[in-house]
Amino acid sequence: MSSPDPQRAPALARAALLPLVVDMDGTLLATDVLAEGIVAGFFSKPVSTLLAVPQLLGGRARFKRRIAELDAADIDAAPLRADVVDWLRDEKDKGRAIHLVSAADEAIARRVADRVGVFDTVQGSRDGLNLKSRRKAAALTQRFPLGYVYAGDSRADLAVWREAAGIVTVGVSAGVKRRVERMAAPVERAFVTPKAGPETWCSALRLRQWSKNLLVFVPLMLSGEFRHPDAILASVLAFLLVSIASSGTYLLNDLVDLGPDRRHRSKHCRPLAAGLIPIHTGAIAALCLIVGAMLAAQLALPAMGPPLAAYLLLTCSYSLRYKRVAFLDAFLLAGLYTLRLIIGATVVGKPGSAWLLSFAMLFFFAMSLAKRHVEIASAPAGPIPGRGYQGQDGPLTLAFGVSAAIGSVMILIIYLMEEAFPSGLFSNPVWLWAAPVLLALWSMRIGLLAHRGALDAGPLSFAVADPLSLAMGALLAAAFALAMFSG
Repeated sequence: MSSPDPQRAPALARAALLPLVVDMDGTLLATDVLAEGIVAGFFSKPVSTLLAVPQLLGGRARFKRRIAELDAADIDAAPLRADVVDWLRDEKDKGRAIHLVSAADEAIARRVADRVGVFDTVQGSRDGLNLKSRRKAAALTQRFPLGYVYAGDSRADLAVWREAAGIVTVGVSAGVKRRVERMAAPVERAFVTPKAGPETWCSALRLRQWSKNLLVFVPLMLSGEFRHPDAILASVLAFLLVSIASSGTYLLNDLVDLGPDRRHRSKHCRPLAAGLIPIHTGAIAALCLIVGAMLAAQLALPAMGPPLAAYLLLTCSYSLRYKRVAFLDAFLLAGLYTLRLIIGATVVGKPGSAWLLSFAMLFFFAMSLAKRHVEIASAPAGPIPGRGYQGQDGPLTLAFGVSAAIGSVMILIIYLMEEAFPSGLFSNPVWLWAAPVLLALWSMRIGLLAHRGALDAGPLSFAVADPLSLAMGALLAAAFALAMFSG
């Protein structure tokens, strides 16, 4: 937050006595409630949301009212600008009159104002009047003939600042800032919003989760196709396309889960939930990544198209509906991991082993339940928001998870005896017995940590950062190399 200009101190002193008028979207809130309403409505009430579009013919205010009536977005959890709210409370303590005047629907503005508790009056768009830009300026000039100070955040607020006696900017762009500085009214406060840089986008796109997509390379290694450059190139490209598509689905998932994430003890820090990335930007990025990955796969690896489409369809089904169904959510997550193996097998031209795919389904079902168990163990009794579980379901998820892990180890042993050993791909296959041993030990460790509530991430994300897990992975890789090349 920048300091006021000392050369304009007299004007600032006069302005400080005037009423303070505050915008809502992007100023009081770190989000746009109309964008949230449209996105939430599209996911939860798609038909009603599409039927609201013709309301635009009667003006934006009517459209906003219809979106507000859908009540699809969790407005009560929308992120407030903490720095702005603290400043408003200080001004209120000084006896200053504060008014919320927003282009958002008035009913929504009143709900937000009630959360903050500092506003003397609330005014928003209603009765067909979209209270924005010049319309807002005219309304405020008429309402406050002795002058007012206006807090806003966007280019649309320039018309209001021209008529105001004082200016408060919140996270404005460089271009808007230059135009504000040329205005006659003094700038009372200038709140700065950090831009969404690479670190923020890396978090939103879950680049760390790309490690899960290394499963694409498993069929390349087990089939012996890693000796062929074309197969290696195809697998690398498949890995990149699956990773790009999965990042798009992570954005999609975060858009669907805005409300529950904001009420979660740790997920409220996710960039979309925290308002670090605008909702419309996240939606556009998700669409571009998903569609772009599909088109690139169709052009570069046509055989990859169907399994990738199945992966995306299953992901969307999970995000939009089935993540709220107990145990089915974990089963679908296991299916997404298994589809990565199928994609890897498809691009190298080798059919997936039925035993290997069965192992993958059970193993990843167990890992998904381990993650759910940790969430359940840390939740209070009763239904968990956004999930199909309750706080007392912990023993059941742990029991099913451990059973699935044991079953996956047994299937892996059958795979080794029925397919891997007789395949002739391994010059010394006895080393492959390290795989079920290491997998059993690692699964027991994951189960123990989940039971103790010490698993602070999904099992696979945990493994990437856990030294012991990495050491066991290195031993597994060494055993595979010995089985393949030692004679």
